[in-house]
Amino acid sequence: MAEKLPSFVKCDGDSILFNQDGEFIFYVYEEFFQKEYALIKGEYVNLIGVLDYAIFDEKGKNSGLKRFYFPSVFLTKPYAMDKMKNVKLTASQEPNDFRLLRYKKGDAIIVSTKVPQELTNMEDFYKIFLYGKLPTTIPYDKLQDYFNKNINLNGSSYGLNIQTFGFVISEVCRDPKDLNKAFRHTKFTDKTAYRPISIIDVPKYISPHQSLSSQNWDSAIVGAIMHPTDVDSPLETLVMGD
Repeated sequence: MAEKLPSFVKCDGDSILFNQDGEFIFYVYEEFFQKEYALIKGEYVNLIGVLDYAIFDEKGKNSGLKRFYFPSVFLTKPYAMDKMKNVKLTASQEPNDFRLLRYKKGDAIIVSTKVPQELTNMEDFYKIFLYGKLPTTIPYDKLQDYFNKNINLNGSSYGLNIQTFGFVISEVCRDPKDLNKAFRHTKFTDKTAYRPISIIDVPKYISPHQSLSSQNWDSAIVGAIMHPTDVDSPLETLVMGD
């Protein structure tokens, strides 16, 4: 790891240890465990480093939620793990269920910085993004950086211009007050106030035509009916008649 380490950790061989009094806590989506993007292996947890953390002092006070920027798979060793249900970590974030991975001084946040370079690490990260499960604490204009970092950590290349990912990001990230509107079309001042949705659901929020031609037919019909537009398309006329 070439980046300068923050002051609250230290290196011990290939391990990165929490190195201050109090407690370090990772907030991991419960769904990551359900989808096996995070796996419990005895006293270890294998997970992708697109998550949030906070550091608590001995009196239980914390300095705020922070982003952990390591978008690949690594092994970690918390001393305890518990669950938290239906919680909003930030004001703009949807309520979610989390598992809290807890670390005290001397615990290994990263067991080894020599992480394996594997294609599945890239696939899992991309699935998390495409299914709308990346933490919304990541600023909208920083999302593309995670793709580059992920591919670099796994010793490969997408062979694509970074703007290509911008096209996908711009459609997956929606206005939380109106999913029919892309986040980029809002007058946002908070770059984390978007709502990511599954790429499968995007067509029903673009237009009735896009909805009806998408892969999820049941959802497409509902999306086509509910979409607030007065503009007809040839496909709607063909399906619905005059």
